[in-house]
Amino acid sequence: MAEHISELCTLLVDDLYGELSSRVFSILAKFGRLTIRGVLKYSDLTTRDIKHGLAVLIQQNLVLHYTTEGEVFYEPHWGEAYALVRAGKIVKMVEDRFGESAGGLVSNLLLLGHAGISDLADAYGVSSKTGGVDSESLHVNGNGIGIVNGDDASAGADRNQVHIKTLDDLYRILRQLLDAGFIIPARRRHFYPTSDLRNEAERIVKANVFGGQVKGKQVAEMEVEVNKLLKKWRDEEEDEEVQAGGVSAGMKRGREDNNLQARKRVKINARLPNGSNSMAAANVIPLDDDLVVAVSQDKCTVALRTEQLVDYASRYLGETTSKVYEALLRQMERKVHRCNDPFDQAPSEDDEADSLPSVTAREVLDILDPDLDLAAGIGNQDAQTNGDTLDSADEDDTSMTNGTARTNGTSPAAPGGRLNLVKLHCSLLFEDPRRFVRWVGSRGGGEYKVDFRPLTLSLIQHELEATVLSRWGPLAARIIRILHAKGKLDEKQVSTTGLMRTKEIRAALTAMQEAGVVETQEVPKDNTRAPSRTMYFWFFDQDRCRQLVLTDTYKAMARILQRIKVERAKVQSVIDKAERSDVVGNEDRFLTETEKRALRTWREGEEKLLVQLERQDNLVAILRDFKMPPIPKSSWNDI
Repeated sequence: MAEHISELCTLLVDDLYGELSSRVFSILAKFGRLTIRGVLKYSDLTTRDIKHGLAVLIQQNLVLHYTTEGEVFYEPHWGEAYALVRAGKIVKMVEDRFGESAGGLVSNLLLLGHAGISDLADAYGVSSKTGGVDSESLHVNGNGIGIVNGDDASAGADRNQVHIKTLDDLYRILRQLLDAGFIIPARRRHFYPTSDLRNEAERIVKANVFGGQVKGKQVAEMEVEVNKLLKKWRDEEEDEEVQAGGVSAGMKRGREDNNLQARKRVKINARLPNGSNSMAAANVIPLDDDLVVAVSQDKCTVALRTEQLVDYASRYLGETTSKVYEALLRQMERKVHRCNDPFDQAPSEDDEADSLPSVTAREVLDILDPDLDLAAGIGNQDAQTNGDTLDSADEDDTSMTNGTARTNGTSPAAPGGRLNLVKLHCSLLFEDPRRFVRWVGSRGGGEYKVDFRPLTLSLIQHELEATVLSRWGPLAARIIRILHAKGKLDEKQVSTTGLMRTKEIRAALTAMQEAGVVETQEVPKDNTRAPSRTMYFWFFDQDRCRQLVLTDTYKAMARILQRIKVERAKVQSVIDKAERSDVVGNEDRFLTETEKRALRTWREGEEKLLVQLERQDNLVAILRDFKMPPIPKSSWNDI
C-alpha cells in the first residue's frame, strides 16, 4: 500500500505544484524523515532548489518539519498530500452550503495552503490599507491567487470580485466558514510531525507530573496525560504568540470598545445557530489582520461522511426521508468536529454511545427546506396511527413509544404538522435494519443520536459487497454476506444457508481465496492431521478485505492520473494553441476542424477519467477516512 499511496501523492503534487516540488516530495516519500543534507544526498538537485521546493511544500502543509539539536528534519504529510485530489469536491460542497463567493475563497486557500487575513484582503482588493496589492500579487509557482483549476488569474479575480466587493463581505464570509469549522486558524504546531509532538508531550508530562520517572502502572496514567496534553494543543483557541491584550486572536477590538463586555474573549470557532452568522452584515466583527487561516480537512471529511450517509439512506428509504436525514446530520456536524479523534477514545462502546451528541426533531425542522413536501415519503396520509387518523382534529399531542413516533390527531396542514412528519421520517430511519438513527428521548419532539461506528461498518460492508459483486458476480456477493453474518462455515454449511449447490460455491470460493478476499482455517480431527481427517472452515475478514480494496484503489487512482497526463501530451500543441489569449473566444476562427475535434475528444476523455477518479476517492473516504479505530482490548469487559 505504501508504494501506491506514495506514487499517487507524488503525481498529485506534480500536477498542482510542478516538477521541482514533486521531486523533493518523492524523495521524502521514499526515504522518510530527512534533513536538507539527506535530501541532497538522494537527489541531483542543488541546495537552493531543494530549499525552494521545501518552501512551497511547507506553505501547502504537504511537508512537516521539526527542529531539534540545531537540525531541521522534514517528512511528508500524507493526509494533506492525498487531500489534493478532493480540492474540487470540497469547493463544490462549500459553494452548495455557503454560496459561490465562499467556494472561491476556499479554493484560493486550498491553492495557497494557508494565508493571512490581510493577504486575502489585499488579494481581493478590499484592504483598508492604502497601497494594497492586486490579486496577482500572491503566487504559487507562477499562478495567482485567483487561479482555480488552471483558469486565468485576472479572470479568476474578476469572478471573485463580483461577490466580494467590500472588506465587510470578506469578514462575513470568513466568519461563516470559521463558525462552521471549514476553515481554522493555522497554528505553529500544525506543521510539526505527530511523532515529535508526542515526544515533546511525553517529556513535559514526565517532568511535570511524574517527577522525571515512570514506573509500573504509571505508564498507563502517563499515556492518558499525554493524550490530554496533545488534545489541548490541537484544540487550543489561541497561542501565546498571537494573543494581544486579552482579545481573541481572530477578533479586532475598536478603540471605543472599552467596556467589560467588549473585553470578553469571543471564540473564533463558536458554532452559531442554524449554521449562519448571527450578526447582521452591518455589525460584522473585523478579524485580526495577523490571523492566518487554512482549510480544515477534518471538518471537510465529516461533511463528506454526511453526503455518503445521505446517499446510503436514499437507496433504502427514498429521497424525502434522506433529505430529513441530511438535515439531522448537518445539525450534528456542529457538534462533531472530526470523524476520528485519536486523543479522545471512549473506554467502551457503551461509553462512546453515551458521549455522542443528540439532535431533536425540532432542530431538524428548523433547517429543512420549507418547500420540501414531507408527506411525499410517508405513504398513505389517511392511514391510522395509534388508532386515530392524521387528519383528525380531536387531539394534538405526540408521544414516542420504543423510538417510534405516535401521532394522535395532528394533520400535516395543522400547526405542528410538519414536526410530526419529521418525527415519522425519523421513525423510518430508526426502524430500518441499518439503524440510521437511535431514539434517546422525547425532548424537542423527539431526540435522536447517530451511532457512527456500526453505521460506518455497515457502509464499508456495502462497498465491499459491491466490489465483490462487480468482480465475481451475485453468487460470490451472497457468499460474502453469509460469511460476514454467520462467521466461519464449511462448504456444506455455506451451501445450506445460501440454498446453493456445493459445486456452485466451490469455484467462487476458490477465486475469492486466490484474491485474498476469503480465507480458510484448517481444524484437524486427530493428531495425524491427514487432509481426509481435517475440516476446512471458510471465513471473511472485513478489515483484511478493506485493506486489499484500498490498495487496489490507490493503484487505480495513480494510473488514472498517469493516463490523463499521457493523453494530454498527445494533444498538448492543440491545447496550448486553444489557451492563447487571442484564440480564447475565437476558436472557430483560429482552430481547424481537426484541431477542434481533437480538443473535443480530449475534453470528453478527461471528463470521464476525472469522474472515475472522484468515484475512487469516494471509495477511499468510506474505507479509510470514515472508519473509526477499534475499542482497545484492554478496555473490554470480561464476561
